[in-house]
Amino acid sequence: MIVRLLFLLFALVVLAGCGQLPQPFSKDEANLAKAPFLIAPATEGVLVWPMVGVPDDTAELITEMTVDALQKRGVAASSNASNRSSLMLSTSGERQADGALKIIWTLSRPNGEIVGTRVDAIASDPRFEQAVTQVARWIVPNARRMDIEPPPFSVTVYEVGGAPGNGNDMLRRAMAFALKRADVAVADFPPPDGFVVQGYVSIEPKELGGDLVKISWTVMDGIGRELGTIDQSNTVASGALDTDWGPVASPIAKAAVPGIVTLIERHLELISSQ
Repeated sequence: MIVRLLFLLFALVVLAGCGQLPQPFSKDEANLAKAPFLIAPATEGVLVWPMVGVPDDTAELITEMTVDALQKRGVAASSNASNRSSLMLSTSGERQADGALKIIWTLSRPNGEIVGTRVDAIASDPRFEQAVTQVARWIVPNARRMDIEPPPFSVTVYEVGGAPGNGNDMLRRAMAFALKRADVAVADFPPPDGFVVQGYVSIEPKELGGDLVKISWTVMDGIGRELGTIDQSNTVASGALDTDWGPVASPIAKAAVPGIVTLIERHLELISSQ
């Protein structure tokens, strides 16, 4: 029953800011708060300003979805990093009488010159993703893309810490296997130009029953500098993971790999562009 519940919860709900939260253990995007290299000096990139005129949770959601849509199209984009050449994307939103969200997007150069503007009326919150995808396509021709093929890399999976039972060993093995399945070379020892992934688990009893399981995967380069993290969490029945992690280790690792790979590839692309 526990395993079935975990698998049912793996589907990622994109619209986190609209009353729904990303479901447990399905985090596949990197936390780039520790990645100041996101927009390198040799790349213009796009700085996405927080949206104004809407509640904070909606503003944050649309801002981060826009950043992600641009990054997926090869544009160095961020909501908190830029350089002297970065384009600026500012947005303002307003709810209409029919419930639609009117958004005005303005793309400008660092000197204030307007590159272009567009207006979208989003009929419902679930259409946010479609809207930001269209905006990203509109911006891409104006931003220099990073068409640099990242070099191959290897990853060493360090021992996982904090898990009870066989969790540390099972999670380490599952992560190494999941990386290999994603065509990533896994090395026993990290070379200077390789990368390291290290996981840490914490389990906290909840007042209303169950255990809150948190897993953080820290990504580092070969000399130990942190690039970012992948954070996952889930609530399970009390004691469910005290001994055996076998049924859940593989899905947990598989869900984290896309974010780990993306974080490393972005790092390599930006280093190569300098």
